[in-house]
Amino acid sequence: HPPTPPTIEKLMMAATAASMPAMMSVAASAARGAAIGRQHSRSSAAALSSSSSSHRQGSAAYFNRNFLRGGFCRGDRSVASAAMQPIPGFETTMETLTPGSGAAVAKGDTVTVHATGIVEETGDKFWSTKDPGQTSFTYTAGVGKVITGWDQGCLGMSTGETRKLRIPALEGYGAGGFPAWGIPAGGTLLFTIEVLSIKGKK
Repeated sequence: HPPTPPTIEKLMMAATAASMPAMMSVAASAARGAAIGRQHSRSSAAALSSSSSSHRQGSAAYFNRNFLRGGFCRGDRSVASAAMQPIPGFETTMETLTPGSGAAVAKGDTVTVHATGIVEETGDKFWSTKDPGQTSFTYTAGVGKVITGWDQGCLGMSTGETRKLRIPALEGYGAGGFPAWGIPAGGTLLFTIEVLSIKGKK
């Protein structure tokens, strides 16, 4: 904080032996000092406000970047970390959480999986084969029987492998979403998929 300028009264008392023009000069100087002090205080406050605003904006950007787009998802506190890898030719990204073994999923294979799906924007789980009353899911890989991000994201997985997929809307349920499942328009999906078995195409 800037030092508090002396009051006009104190300066005038100190100058009682001086002439009137000198006293008026001292008073004017004190007034200018007070004005400068107020201006400095306002500038400091504005700078602090600007700094606080920038900090808040930076914090919000950090949260969106690291906790929504690539960080914690409120539904299961799972992490879509910086380890997410691109799938060539697609917007979907993937990360292997647990490696598997044996033959890899290929186009035309019959694949049985456990899967849990979460809406990234809300953190809400919309489906899980592990929920009560649900069972594992079987599909034919690589031929469009499931949404594009899932179909492409699971190719190459092996039995026992668990993989996380981040699927943007254009490779998920599109601009319209899937309201019946709580997936909003343009919703991004986070899937955790575990391969239980693979049967090669006939």
